[in-house]
Amino acid sequence: MRHDYPLVLCDAREYPPGFDGDVFVWDVDKTYLSTRFSSVRGLARIPVEFAVDKRAVPGMPEVLRGLRRGPGPRYQGHPIYFVTASPPQLRDVLEQKMLLDGVEHDGITFKDWARCLLELRWWRLREQVGFKVCALLAGRLRRPRSREHLFGDDAERDPEAYHLYARLLTDDLSAGEAEAEMQRAGVRAEDRRCVHALLDRLGPDRGRVERAYIHLERGTPPEAWSRLAPLVVPVRGAVQLALALFGQGHLDPGAA
Repeated sequence: MRHDYPLVLCDAREYPPGFDGDVFVWDVDKTYLSTRFSSVRGLARIPVEFAVDKRAVPGMPEVLRGLRRGPGPRYQGHPIYFVTASPPQLRDVLEQKMLLDGVEHDGITFKDWARCLLELRWWRLREQVGFKVCALLAGRLRRPRSREHLFGDDAERDPEAYHLYARLLTDDLSAGEAEAEMQRAGVRAEDRRCVHALLDRLGPDRGRVERAYIHLERGTPPEAWSRLAPLVVPVRGAVQLALALFGQGHLDPGAA
């Protein structure tokens, strides 16, 4: 039985050995783009939309450009990656939209829809927690000691997925405890095997997650995520996100 999750990783950046700098990892749907991914009709439209059909969440392209540039007078080119449950056939459309928005990035991780269907794992098209954890771990294999800053929303269980991923990176969970945590999060047995296999490949030097910023797309009360604090930081829109990032020293006041 295969112990790898059906992912397609596109990564154009090389890192020096021991790189332990900041990396910003963004979800696409409802975090950067206002994609209707939660409905069957929305799923059907995603692969056939053109770049001009995509609508960015207001203010998010400006935040992304500011993060890329970094604070201070010099352009710093901070690493930015995207993770999306959309199929890899959407890559050209997404990259064209990013070009229109002036958003530079270093890579995108997609869910491999074709393999999900060929392996008769159709339920993976809608499952999110196992996918996000596996996608983040697969990306971290390329930069194991990095300090990650994650960005998601409250529409597809990103808070739970990011919090689980962050805990899996630490030493405070045994293999049995990690298994129990994933079961509680609803991750299926075969996806749990994928997670364990990725953790084994990653080894003990796993870096850490600094913050997980959650865009409250559904208007969830911020206190709903208090149990996941201080890692999970809920924000309402791009202005609150920019203020939070400015407070952490990642953005200049006039970033755009």
